[in-house]
Amino acid sequence: MRKVLALCATASVLALAACGSGSSSDLSSISVKPASDDKTAPEVSFDTPFVTDKDEAVTLEQGDGAEINPGDTISIKSGLYKAIDGLNAGENFTGQATSMTVDDSMKQQMPELYDRLVDSKVGDWIAYSSVEGTQQADGSIAEPEEGAKAERIIVLHVEDSTAASGTMSKDEVAKQKKEGKLPTVKVTDGKPTITIPKDTEAPKDLAVDVLEEGKGEAATATSKVKAKYSGVTWADGKEFDGNFDKDEATEFSLNQVIKGWTEGMTGLKAGSKVLLTIPADKAYGNSSQSGSPTGTLVFYVELESVTAGDSK
Repeated sequence: MRKVLALCATASVLALAACGSGSSSDLSSISVKPASDDKTAPEVSFDTPFVTDKDEAVTLEQGDGAEINPGDTISIKSGLYKAIDGLNAGENFTGQATSMTVDDSMKQQMPELYDRLVDSKVGDWIAYSSVEGTQQADGSIAEPEEGAKAERIIVLHVEDSTAASGTMSKDEVAKQKKEGKLPTVKVTDGKPTITIPKDTEAPKDLAVDVLEEGKGEAATATSKVKAKYSGVTWADGKEFDGNFDKDEATEFSLNQVIKGWTEGMTGLKAGSKVLLTIPADKAYGNSSQSGSPTGTLVFYVELESVTAGDSK
């Protein structure tokens, strides 16, 4: 079984998996004529039926924008076209662009598209074909059967790209904090209130503001931890998640959470209290189809315990 990466053209999710070799149709022969405005979809055409049993991604038109690098978060608009007749089965060319990160997850699940994107620029038009497996009763996707063909073709346009965020040094965190550019927290009766600085842009990099250093075991990227936490969005300061209203702390592995938590908590000792300001690419991105919060997130965390975890 393979995991499925969602590539959104509209609100629908296009489940794509991969396997195969050989082809009787050429992706590079697909024609795309961009529209003159962002309220009109491009003209996409190809000879039908389009028959391919390959996972493949090719550049149809080259852009002249910034180069895309591993770890970048790109904004795309895309359309899904039926291989049998070329008809459009959904698109967001006329809507809001969606975000996806060119990361190890994409490299594992859609290696052909990953390889093409890291050799691309903003403005590129790319065609992508993938042979889909059959959905099983448990919701997983089976490997495609031998001889299966791609039923749909995705044509996407890279609208923009944002470089991968880094992590602030301790000195930079201290400087930003002194200037009032980082969030603060006040705990009253066991309930934290996080305040976002007014008229301040969210930092581009992960900020780990250690408010109180613990004396217990230090966490690794694979440790299992117990923590009390509260999370708010930078945009409005409203809490979207937390467990301070529960009697017990939550236990989880640091290799099974968002990157900002994994990177921000690694090295912290049990007993520590910390504010994490996490940029979108280390959280859930700038757009979400699953209801997850978007943009920069801020977490106040009280790390209660650290134990060795699964290194896998």
